[in-house]
Amino acid sequence: MRATVIAALLLSQVAAAAACGEGRTATTSPPPPVRIGAIYDLRGRQAPRDVAALDGARLAVERINAGGGLLGRRVELLERDAQTEPGSIRRAAGSLVAAGCSAIIGLSDAEQVLAAAPVAARAGVPFVTSGATSARLPGEVPDWLFLACCSDNAQAAAGAEYAVTRLDARTAAVVYDKGRGATRALSRYFQRSFRAQGGRVLATAAYEKESEVTQRLAEARKRAADRDARTGAGAAGADVLFVAADPADAATVVRRVRLAGYAQPIIGTDSFDSATLVAIAVRTGGDVCYTTHAAVGISSAGRAVRQFDTSFRTVYGRPPQNSFAGLGYDTIGLVAAAIRRADSATPADVRRALQRTRRYPGVTGTLGYDRGERLPRKTVTVVCVKRRPVVAAEFTPAHVADP
Repeated sequence: MRATVIAALLLSQVAAAAACGEGRTATTSPPPPVRIGAIYDLRGRQAPRDVAALDGARLAVERINAGGGLLGRRVELLERDAQTEPGSIRRAAGSLVAAGCSAIIGLSDAEQVLAAAPVAARAGVPFVTSGATSARLPGEVPDWLFLACCSDNAQAAAGAEYAVTRLDARTAAVVYDKGRGATRALSRYFQRSFRAQGGRVLATAAYEKESEVTQRLAEARKRAADRDARTGAGAAGADVLFVAADPADAATVVRRVRLAGYAQPIIGTDSFDSATLVAIAVRTGGDVCYTTHAAVGISSAGRAVRQFDTSFRTVYGRPPQNSFAGLGYDTIGLVAAAIRRADSATPADVRRALQRTRRYPGVTGTLGYDRGERLPRKTVTVVCVKRRPVVAAEFTPAHVADP
């Protein structure tokens, strides 16, 4: 009898201890993380942009977690390599959806975004591209796709407006890579915005290979001369030369144009945003301006950009590669701000909060979306290279062509 009582007491103590242990485990277990997916092309053609953007995104997540995370939860960045292949991109997006991500960010190429974003949209997960600048993307993936970067039509409009108002340009020649949809669109957008301000486009030259650039310019000049004997100087006589080139070719195109004797100011877009192009511009006489998202790594940049540069150097031991590092940082910040406003990490709530963004203060400028729009309202930065790159202007362009 005594032995039975003792055994019963021991069993009850063990059960109580186990129950207390379970209670302690339940109360001390950390809540599940808030997961944000990131797809970037880390080894392909877009790697110079995408590696920079992912570095910026990682820095933003580190800062958020150092400040206590989101909704009392740690933020986990789930990274996937796009591998420059649509099938891989779709599989990456599907794996991030399956992992329970609140949102997915990434990619700097419109075609790659169109492989990933529809997968996320079908699952009801918002996709925010940090660097794909096509103005048509939101219309191609309704409701769920947002841009955190300046769109192509805004960049081209800013280049045209800078040419007219700051360089006193009245005529322009346009050079573009006809093999890429983005460069064809940039050419159209610039011409529309330039003409809307009273400018005249004297010549257009489309090339397939960067080695053809000067030949195509010479042909465009001859066509202009044949068409209009009075002002037939064509590309050589234009006040400015607008160049829409792929990032991989932009520096070589600028060098070839300068060596061929075209001395007027050259205007480009964010494809010019690289140390290689800046170095070539300096060596070939300067007078190269380009529109971009922020003057990252440039000493004359504003306070927010300089602070970002310092934080980036502290973490990585080197300066940020280009403005896409700032875009990656801002895209995470934009999603995090939406989660805080929604007080929820549920994808549908995050999408609604993103759509209500009006003035998010980012490194790459204050960002907001008008009602129903998913192209951002934000300033465009113009950098001009003479002996060194300097910030020439920051403004919201007025004559933006429709997508």
